[in-house]
Amino acid sequence: MELWLFILGSMVVALAATGVHALFRKRAHLLPLTEHNEVTAAVYATFGVLYAVILGLLVSHGQTRRDLVSEASVRESALLVDVAQLATAFDSAMAQSLTQACLRYSDHVRTVEWRLGAQEDHMTGHRIHLASMWRIVRSIEPVGARQESVYMTLLERMSDLSSERYERQAATGDHMSMFLKVVLLIGGAVTVLFLWFFGMQQFRIHLAYTWLVTFMLALVLALIFALDDPLRPGVGVEPSDFERASNELRAILAK
Repeated sequence: MELWLFILGSMVVALAATGVHALFRKRAHLLPLTEHNEVTAAVYATFGVLYAVILGLLVSHGQTRRDLVSEASVRESALLVDVAQLATAFDSAMAQSLTQACLRYSDHVRTVEWRLGAQEDHMTGHRIHLASMWRIVRSIEPVGARQESVYMTLLERMSDLSSERYERQAATGDHMSMFLKVVLLIGGAVTVLFLWFFGMQQFRIHLAYTWLVTFMLALVLALIFALDDPLRPGVGVEPSDFERASNELRAILAK
């Protein structure tokens, strides 16, 4: 649904820019604009390349953050299941308690955290569930060489789980500054304005150029702003990995 909103919004912005261009050309004479086409084209090419490089870097950065969140989510959800599986080597009551703590953690992430994003409101609940898991693990008293070996592996999995959690949260909360967003919007507006200072004999074709360039710029800017939130529904990472982990944890509890 959001994809259609992005496309529709970009088309409306392009249409508005084209309409303003048409009003501008009614007040500007074609000949003076045509005489300066070569100079305008040189300036436009230099500025356009610089702005395109900035847009490309930001798209790449946003996609990289999204990939980091996705990869960390896969590992984090898998580690939750590993912790529950390792817990079965110990007392059944303790194993069930730790598995339930893993399930609460997974359910909190997929139902609360993915809805609130990087807001501080969900952090307390997230820390409570992780702290509960650590408290249960620290209370384990391994008996025999087998349980001691499993316990050491369990500690490693818990440590890896904490690391993946922090990596995912760091990538999620690394948003663009408002200053950068304003610079991007100004750069896009200036890029469109440059088109108005060219002179073309076919006025409708000139307006078509304006519409197409504005439409593409609006789409790219919408993509950059959307990728600024890796958890945004529709374009961001979905909590499907944690949903699968929750189902597996429930299956472990049902045994």
